[in-house]
Amino acid sequence: MTTTDTDRQPMTRAEWLGATCMLLAVYVLVGLYWADSHASLIDAFGVEKPLTYAGHVAAWPILVFTDLDVFGLQLS
Repeated sequence: MTTTDTDRQPMTRAEWLGATCMLLAVYVLVGLYWADSHASLIDAFGVEKPLTYAGHVAAWPILVFTDLDVFGLQLS
């Protein structure tokens, strides 16, 4: 089996950008699922509620394995 020159080309910037966008989309989708499943636990009002929701979306990997109520934060 022989390889062609195109098999050994490094990824272009567009390919890196596409791969990064795909991974970011999966990260945000999981974060949205996490935030929606814990939305009833949020005791925030006004501007704090969307900020807390956005914090859930951004910090879901940390929230899966820790309990931030120990630190007095309202993210979990």
